[in-house]
Amino acid sequence: MAIEAAPSPEQTYDPGPWHTDWKDEAWRAFIGSIDASLRAYYRIEEFTDDPRCILRIGLMQAVMPVLLADGTEIREGERIGAVHLWNEHVPRYAGNGPNLAWAKEMRRRMLWSLGLLADYIQHDPDWQHVQAFCGDSMLSSRIGGAQLRRLAPRYGFEIVERPPTLSSYLHTFADSLIVWGLTRAFNPAALPRRRFLRDHHKVWISCAALRRLYGREAQDATPEEAVSERAF
Repeated sequence: MAIEAAPSPEQTYDPGPWHTDWKDEAWRAFIGSIDASLRAYYRIEEFTDDPRCILRIGLMQAVMPVLLADGTEIREGERIGAVHLWNEHVPRYAGNGPNLAWAKEMRRRMLWSLGLLADYIQHDPDWQHVQAFCGDSMLSSRIGGAQLRRLAPRYGFEIVERPPTLSSYLHTFADSLIVWGLTRAFNPAALPRRRFLRDHHKVWISCAALRRLYGREAQDATPEEAVSERAF
């Protein structure tokens, strides 16, 4: 059951008017229906009705054993959480591309979303025995793995790479196709700045770290202070 939306931070970022025509609307409807079908197949769901939340979650099985920095040990086949971007809620670029205001808004929404998620798993009994969340990061070569390795720890995430296989390369191609379609639908100003094939990384966070960094007690100190105080 989704949690109720808590009072959200005041929005300060305004990307300006979104000029679209019938072709844009048709593409958005088409790619939106594909995305909805994929979410239904993988059981990816909203856990809140907060319009500023940029995350969706689901359950999956770990495809390999993982040992996280805080000692959380995940066995192959163990049930874990899957975290996905809520594309319709990700702030779109202004006409001239990303700027400092966009970056601040994206950070604000990510911290807010992680706080909502920490509260959700704390109170929903279906998540009491889940030890960690895993997500896919699809970045263009202009950002790449080096930038991700700097950014991920700021939010409490760790990068755990899978050994390269043929299936992983095919998965990366399929994911790149989907991400291109979603970007064309919901953030078209980003397309000229991103190549089609993107670097694919797995990011993890233990539920213990999620609650410690973003749970109710951490929120009392504000998410920014809680994240800045953790040791990474």
